[in-house]
Amino acid sequence: MAWESAGNDRNLYRKACSYVNAKLYKAFFNNSFSVSVEANDILNQRNYGVMSFSRDITRYVCVTDLSRSFYLTLQYIFNSSRDRYKGRGAGTNEKNRF
Repeated sequence: MAWESAGNDRNLYRKACSYVNAKLYKAFFNNSFSVSVEANDILNQRNYGVMSFSRDITRYVCVTDLSRSFYLTLQYIFNSSRDRYKGRGAGTNEKNRF
């Protein structure tokens, strides 16, 4: 969840906006397979107004992003075992030196 307050920056004034994001993650089969579901801007509130000032001209722009989105991610990790090749004799001379 995020909230941005209204404020001034140089010759701009930006109105407040907020949004709510959520993500669920679940791993299966000893972390070999995972599923995640993500939703951005659930309440569709990420709209804000920007007012710019330049001498005699005042311009107001209402930004209405289509930022609401949903994602489903399926992930599979090949060779997910924790056994790693350690080799033999690598660095033996350096270890003996210490």
